[in-house]
Amino acid sequence: MSTVALAAVALTVVGLTGCTGGGVTSDATPTRSAVAGPTRASTSDAADRFAILHRAFAATDALPDDVVDPPDDMVLNSQRRAVEHDGTTYWIAALRDGGACLIAANPDAASAENYSVCGGGGGPIERAGVVVDMLGEDGHDTALVSDGFTDRGTDAMHALAPNVWVR
Repeated sequence: MSTVALAAVALTVVGLTGCTGGGVTSDATPTRSAVAGPTRASTSDAADRFAILHRAFAATDALPDDVVDPPDDMVLNSQRRAVEHDGTTYWIAALRDGGACLIAANPDAASAENYSVCGGGGGPIERAGVVVDMLGEDGHDTALVSDGFTDRGTDAMHALAPNVWVR
């Protein structure tokens, strides 16, 4: 082999061995550097079933401090305002265990109208299904449903918003 060819091979070998640094350990396991913003591990599977959770956080998504306490296992700032109906505002929020919550607040109502109901944690949330519902003292059923939900029949629920349905 010529001297030029040997030099090219040597430079290639040296260059390739340098590729194992920067982000890969000696056992070829990728390493992570700091990542700005939320990662998949810091969000919940609920975002896969509720398009609203992909929307950027807005000032109207903030929960009123004096009306309702968010669930302890809610992903911080994951709540999104879904709809206001008859003085009650509804938010949808993700939980750390992959579930989701429907949070309701009515500043003019008794505490019974200020609540959060959660479900779907510990397992995948069904597509186009009821995640959790609550029967109020007034006999009205309010449900948190995943994207694509429909209901038919004489006693069917109807949508207040894509993920908030009532009967």
